[in-house]
Amino acid sequence: MTDLSIILPLHREGLLLGPTIHSLAEAIARARDGGVQGELIAVLDRADTLTEAVLHQALHDTGLPVRVLRSDLGDPGQARNHGIAAAAGDVAAFVDGDDLVSANWLLAGWKAQRAQPDAIWHSDCNMVFGEERMLWWHVDSEGPLFDPDYLAWLNYWDAMSMAATAIYRRHPFRSNDLALGFGHEDWHWNRMTLAAGHAHRPVPGTMHFKRRRSGSQMARVAGADGVSWPVGV
Repeated sequence: MTDLSIILPLHREGLLLGPTIHSLAEAIARARDGGVQGELIAVLDRADTLTEAVLHQALHDTGLPVRVLRSDLGDPGQARNHGIAAAAGDVAAFVDGDDLVSANWLLAGWKAQRAQPDAIWHSDCNMVFGEERMLWWHVDSEGPLFDPDYLAWLNYWDAMSMAATAIYRRHPFRSNDLALGFGHEDWHWNRMTLAAGHAHRPVPGTMHFKRRRSGSQMARVAGADGVSWPVGV
């Protein structure tokens, strides 16, 4: 029986994927010790040869079993949808191939999701590294700091979420259209799911470590002042 499906969309993460796999291995082991049975699904979406080679080496080093899917979608949201379509778990979680998770993320997120199954769960805090360095605390949509009007200007939550697999299937990610300024897909998804009645909540004491790099889709839809405007959302 599979409780939790971890979706790992891969593109051109290269050597950074190695630490991601080791980070996931620790989190998966802790979840297993807590009684949660999980599966890892790697979606190779136009992945380069280095990323694929690092994936196989890191999986060999950690002993993690994986289901590998290949796609030619060229879009982060559609790669997530592809992984969700194959997920066997009642609950799913996303991790990007150049990010790290705290060792308690999967187990703590699972417990939170079981306590409130219709909510969408995020890490408590993101530590951003790379081209930019910052701490990004996820706001609780059921808490006093939440302002729904803020989502018309900036995004509250990223795509590294955990929720019932059925929620991701009912609300698939929309493709980015950078030529028209449509991005990011997680911003749109957050607004749509919130409007559908799903709370977005942080899991206390958990953290994601996220890379920000020049040339990424996030950077390409950012304004000249570094702020991403919600065109097309």
